[in-house]
Amino acid sequence: MTISEAIKSKPSSTAHRLKASFPVRRLSFDFTSSKRYWFGDDAYFTHLMNAMSAIFPQGELMLIEALRNIRDKIDDPVLQAEISAFIGQEAMHAKEHLAFNRYADEQEINIDKLQNEIKALYGVMQKVLPSMHIMSIGCAIEHITATLGAELLRNDDWNHRLVGPVAKLWLWHAVEENEHKAVFFDAYVASGGGYLSRIFYMTIAGSLLIFLISNNMRRLLKADRVLSLKGITQFIKEGVGHRGLLTLQTVKDFLDYYRPDFHPFDHDTKALEKLWQQRLDLKI
Repeated sequence: MTISEAIKSKPSSTAHRLKASFPVRRLSFDFTSSKRYWFGDDAYFTHLMNAMSAIFPQGELMLIEALRNIRDKIDDPVLQAEISAFIGQEAMHAKEHLAFNRYADEQEINIDKLQNEIKALYGVMQKVLPSMHIMSIGCAIEHITATLGAELLRNDDWNHRLVGPVAKLWLWHAVEENEHKAVFFDAYVASGGGYLSRIFYMTIAGSLLIFLISNNMRRLLKADRVLSLKGITQFIKEGVGHRGLLTLQTVKDFLDYYRPDFHPFDHDTKALEKLWQQRLDLKI
């Protein structure tokens, strides 16, 4: 599936008669005014986010394809409407991250090579894994992105360091990841997904994501000739702990996923979403 196909994909026959609990916002960003190090003039945190942006477009298309493959098993018209809105939001995320990645390549930040490697990896996964296994992976990815997104929105010491159009890209993305964070989980459960597969693939997918992001970040820093032990030490010191992005609250929220009775709405981010909908002037 291409991004244009995802954007144009039609809702189910029942979904179009119902309104989802969140909208599909068709935003478009011009990245030409972006600084090279747009995260507080810091190469390490900028390339951390760039490394994630290399993963997102194809990952979001994989999630869309996974939902389309199982949605005929779901009878709930409300959930069908939520799925259609989820697909719309994720297609827009993929489109805008791909636009940023193209701009980064023009600035000789080689995200395109990383992105093609991720595309090949996802292609293999889609060929060898059954649909419900992909759904398990998708539940894990959605929990990780919603949790990280909530921390970015919650922590003003950090979100204020983002500058320019890339800042709005990431903050908008973080808002929407939390708006739709329960959709993939609910679709997984409604289509017969179980607990053991869910936690198994969280362990696998979480470990794989950590490796892919850290390796991509290392390659980007090395290409910029700023990779050093001192830089890594400072990055960890700033990023981990009560003043960082990886806090005890974030770790707790990650681990909550392993509870048999877990549901994404156990982590209430509605007030946080509303705050940032206003700050970014997003349609509600």
